[in-house]
Amino acid sequence: MIEIGKEANFRSVKKIVDALNRMRPELKQFVQDPESKGEICVFHTNNWQSVRQKGPHWGGDLPLTDGHATLVRVETALELDGWDLSPSHTKILMLTHKLLANQQGYSNLAAAFRYNESFTKKEQEHIAFFIDKLEPACDAFSTRKYGMMFESLGGTTPHLRSHSDKASWHDAMSQLLAIQSTGSVGEVIDHLHKVRKPRLPDIIEKSERELREFNEAAGVELPRRLEELKKFRNIAYSEVKALRNYLVGYSPFETQHGVKGAEFENVLIVVGRGWNQYNFGEMLELASAKVVPPAKEEAFERNRNLFYVACSRPQKRLSILFTQFLSPEALNTLENWFGIDAIKPAP
Repeated sequence: MIEIGKEANFRSVKKIVDALNRMRPELKQFVQDPESKGEICVFHTNNWQSVRQKGPHWGGDLPLTDGHATLVRVETALELDGWDLSPSHTKILMLTHKLLANQQGYSNLAAAFRYNESFTKKEQEHIAFFIDKLEPACDAFSTRKYGMMFESLGGTTPHLRSHSDKASWHDAMSQLLAIQSTGSVGEVIDHLHKVRKPRLPDIIEKSERELREFNEAAGVELPRRLEELKKFRNIAYSEVKALRNYLVGYSPFETQHGVKGAEFENVLIVVGRGWNQYNFGEMLELASAKVVPPAKEEAFERNRNLFYVACSRPQKRLSILFTQFLSPEALNTLENWFGIDAIKPAP
């Protein structure tokens, strides 16, 4: 019997483990089955000829529509190469929520908020109410599980005392479902404000009242949270449902931050710009240098560690698509980590 130490990687095949060891040699791992077969392919978009995005957070990345189109072509190429891209076999990891939102159908919702956490962590009160209470209640109503519906809404829901109470709730919820299917966030809110079945939380009522009463004609700038609410109200409610599908795991997509400790048969990582804390192209450039400048050490470690975690998720197949431009130094690092034969232009 061969003893497998704590450094053994019970997840990934040898090719992936070898790449991880080149990426972080101080975290040496040993594969359980040295004969295991696997695959790594890394796609870059340096051959893309049109104008890339600009700015400190997005500079060098493909425009969202072109990034999405490139991802579709890469998916097609992987399927032709034998990949099973169904959610039960493949996880697609993305760094930027903007590309993820575009892919999942809630791009306007994402654009309404300055900070991703407003919707990804449900820090905005409307989104928290929709995702955690209203949508589960609507699901329960649709399947005639009325006890579960009231349980989803919490303890503020009044008890039903008569047949007319039941009929009133049934009519209100039926109307709500119809509005959700074709209407805006604002129309859903206005309906709930009118019928009070279910009641809006006090914090939402307060925000809505502040927005209604704010006098923009007075020349005073609208506070950011009210400006975001104003934009959010005009968005189709269907985008809230799309966000919920992502947040509760109905989607094959995920951000790289959300997968620590998880494992999947195949993983496709989409790497680009979008957050001020992460620039993987710069990290790869720094990795090619013998010494990382002290001022860059913290950012380098943060970027490399997240990249390492994402690359360690697959069991058999790993593919990476870089939508941002990569310098010769960055490409050299990728060749050193994954092998020159693994690096190719995106289709």
